[in-house]
Amino acid sequence: MTRRPVTDRPAPAAIARFLRRRLERGVPYGLSATLAFVAVALLLWGFVEVVDAVSEGDDLARLDARAHEVVFNALGADPQLGVAVTWFGNNLTLITFVVVATLALVAAKRYWSAFRVAFASGGGGLVVLGLKGLFHRARPVDQVIPAEGYSFPSGHAFASTVFYGMLVYLVWRLTEKAWARALAAVVGPLLIISVGLSRVYLNVHFLTDVVAGWLSGAAWLVASLLIVDLVETRFRGGNGRRAQPGDAGPQRHPARTASRTA
Repeated sequence: MTRRPVTDRPAPAAIARFLRRRLERGVPYGLSATLAFVAVALLLWGFVEVVDAVSEGDDLARLDARAHEVVFNALGADPQLGVAVTWFGNNLTLITFVVVATLALVAAKRYWSAFRVAFASGGGGLVVLGLKGLFHRARPVDQVIPAEGYSFPSGHAFASTVFYGMLVYLVWRLTEKAWARALAAVVGPLLIISVGLSRVYLNVHFLTDVVAGWLSGAAWLVASLLIVDLVETRFRGGNGRRAQPGDAGPQRHPARTASRTA
């Protein structure tokens, strides 16, 4: 009897099955994970491009010299506007919001959703501190309000992207009400953009700091969602079930539960 030679190379059929699995919807490590991975890669590429622009002083970085003047003149000379908007991205404000949102989700027995909020925001704080320490960029001079610490990337832009972006994600996952989804889709991005521009308005960050904060914050948000999804899948035995006692109530049909439980 002739035996087939042992080879370390997977058969073409196995490779095809693996690739098809990565594009299937509603299964663990399927299309959602693939799209998340691609999104993180693209966002990180954009972040690296901003870093290169700052280090090389090209056209994007040269916009920093005029961005504050343009935004300040466009929005008026009353700094209270910028202070009021930037409040939504302050550390104390977001920490309070994270705690309230996490406790509310726990009270609603949405335990994995609560973990997503806490993990994304808590881990994001460490990520942005590491990035600031890595690049050591000084803040602009002639600040409208005093600010300390390194400038790149903007912590306000990063943290608001993570938290408000997470809220948009959870609204779309936890409710099918069109008005709630529409409201989240408008208010979330508006807050993220406004907080970032308020930092330029107050001249405590360069425009490239804010753009880098948006990109890196979005990359971490998507990465954290992907990480928690993988952990949740492993925790539940890798069977793709989204229902769990204390998270989604009575057991439902797996396909329906997958689209409704966060």
